[in-house]
Amino acid sequence: MKMRFKSCFFFLVALYSGKLFAEEMPCGSVPKVANAQIEGRNKKIYEPGETIRYQCDVGFLIVGSPEIICREGNWTAPPFCEDVSCGAAPEIPNAFITSTQQERYLPGASVQYECERNFQMMGGNFVTCTNGEWSQAPTCRDVTCEPPPEIAGGNVQGVKKSRYLPGESAHYQCWQGFEMTGASTIVCQNGTWTELPKCKGKGGKCGPPPVIENGDLLSFPMKEYSQGTTLEYKCPSLYVLEGSRYISCTNGQWTSPPVCLVACTAAEEDMRRNNIEPKWIVGNKLYSRSGDFIEFQCKRGYVKDPASSPFRVQCTEGTLEYPWCKPGKNCTLDERTMERNNIRLRSSSWSSTSTYYSGDSILFECKRWYRQVSRPEKFSPECLDGVIKYPTCEWKWA
Repeated sequence: MKMRFKSCFFFLVALYSGKLFAEEMPCGSVPKVANAQIEGRNKKIYEPGETIRYQCDVGFLIVGSPEIICREGNWTAPPFCEDVSCGAAPEIPNAFITSTQQERYLPGASVQYECERNFQMMGGNFVTCTNGEWSQAPTCRDVTCEPPPEIAGGNVQGVKKSRYLPGESAHYQCWQGFEMTGASTIVCQNGTWTELPKCKGKGGKCGPPPVIENGDLLSFPMKEYSQGTTLEYKCPSLYVLEGSRYISCTNGQWTSPPVCLVACTAAEEDMRRNNIEPKWIVGNKLYSRSGDFIEFQCKRGYVKDPASSPFRVQCTEGTLEYPWCKPGKNCTLDERTMERNNIRLRSSSWSSTSTYYSGDSILFECKRWYRQVSRPEKFSPECLDGVIKYPTCEWKWA
């Protein structure tokens, strides 16, 4: 009976001592958190109850409690450092960046823009990086005016231009037998003309047809035309006719005439030879007026040649200096790197091939039970001349 009592006693003591020992077990090295540093000295052994505090690197925001505690030989769950920096600043049609450009911007950083000549900035002239995203980008609106419209019973004095700058004016005169009401001069303001005058008269006859810059009528002009008369214009070589080539006399007013634009035409053959294509396309318009800029980019499978001229080209009196691209190296997915970075192809983009052309985008996602360490935009990198910049994920409970 005494022996059995002693055995139970020693068993309880051993059990209780083991529990105390387990509760007082120290912790090993501090868990690593990507893009974070710990405050204080890094040790190999930490006593029960010790607390460690993390601090994220610049451009990263801490998610979760910044502190972990050593309990029963284990650390409590560490936080996660979320990347809140921004990538390259957005590109805006008809605008250029005036501040120094970077590949990565810290939260609060701003990038300033300036519109091209004859374009007006709508909204602020900058974007700001907030929580890993850029604020809404401004736009550049064309503030030049189309040729002044024709009016019934009158016409524009002098030769019409294809475009008018803000502040420029046009003057009207009425034909003989017509009386003008309203101001005879109109002004180009923010891309539109001020109110047109009116010429009151009798009958539906039209006077001489409007003269267009760099264009001609296919018939000899007369002083007077009857109702319903139709005339045709033509433009010389190297000019582009914009609008209808025909005008009609309707109720004493000629319909709007076309304009002949001295243009730079982005020829398909030239672009194909240089392995380039327009970066900003409005419909099927592949021409631009003299003084305007055209931006090009490499076609799929090609990269910019270091010896190339700039990819932002100005149209100069009908001529363009084309940039050129050279064949780029294909990219092959590196399974080892993907495994090491805990990533896989996005399920919606699985493909039977592991080879991509230069310029192709590749969509990655974290493997199950892993979370993003790289910035969100890094999960859709481009194949650039044989190189893929792989994103990284880490174990959720690391």
